[in-house]
Amino acid sequence: MKQIIPGLWEIDEIGDAVHCYLWEWSEGLTLIDTGRRSDGPKILEALRRHRMALHNIRRIIITHVDADHTGGLALLQRVTAARVACHTTEKAVMEQPARRKPGAWYTWPLFPLAQLVPGLYQHPVTPHELLVDGQTLPEGFTVVHTPGHTPGHISLLHTERRLLIAGDALVNRRNRLSVNISAFTADPFNARRSLLKLAKKHGDDFDVIVFGHGMPVLHNGAKRVKGLASQIFSTDV
Repeated sequence: MKQIIPGLWEIDEIGDAVHCYLWEWSEGLTLIDTGRRSDGPKILEALRRHRMALHNIRRIIITHVDADHTGGLALLQRVTAARVACHTTEKAVMEQPARRKPGAWYTWPLFPLAQLVPGLYQHPVTPHELLVDGQTLPEGFTVVHTPGHTPGHISLLHTERRLLIAGDALVNRRNRLSVNISAFTADPFNARRSLLKLAKKHGDDFDVIVFGHGMPVLHNGAKRVKGLASQIFSTDV
C-alpha cells in the first residue's frame, strides 16, 4: 500500500488499471471502492500484510457501481462484515448489476453479457446505507453527487485534509486532467455539469485529488479543475 497523504492509502497491490483506497480515521478503517472481482483477494492479502485488522474495516463506500469498482465488493463485505454505502440512485444497480446502462449504443449488450462470464460476474450486494448530496459522513467526508458516468456517482470531499476523491467523475491520464466521457459514461452532458459543480461549488475546498483512473494530483488540484471547467464551458469559474 502506498500513502498518498496522512490517513489515505492507495491499495496499489491491485495494479494501475483501477485505483481503490483505504481511509484511516478515529473509529477504524474505510475502504473506498473495491476494484475488479479478481482484486478482492489481493486487497485482503494487502490488508493482512500491512497488519490492518479486517474487523477494523467499518465501512465500504462505493463511488459508483461498475465492474472495476465493485467487482471485489461481495467478497470484501462478507469477510469484513463492513457496512456498505452508496448513493441512493446506485442501489438498484448494486442489487442488479446487469441494469448498468452505459452511453454508447454499441456497449449496451456488454453489461448483461458480462453477468454470464464467471470472471466478470458481479455478485449482487444490498447496501446498508444510502447517501445523498451534501451529507457529512463520520469519516469526515462530504458526499458530492457527481452524476454522469453513472446516475448515482459520488465524489468524496474532505475539506479539513483538502482532499477530493473523484472516483470516475474525472480521470488523470499522462498527467492530463479530463472529464470521463468514455463509451461507458451514461450521460456525458451531466458528466460535464458535475465538473462545473466541483469547480464552482467546491473549488476552494481541495488541493489533492485522487482518481479511479490515473495518477493523483498532489498540488493545485482545484486550480486545475477550474481551468478544465473554463476550457469546456468558456466561462470564468
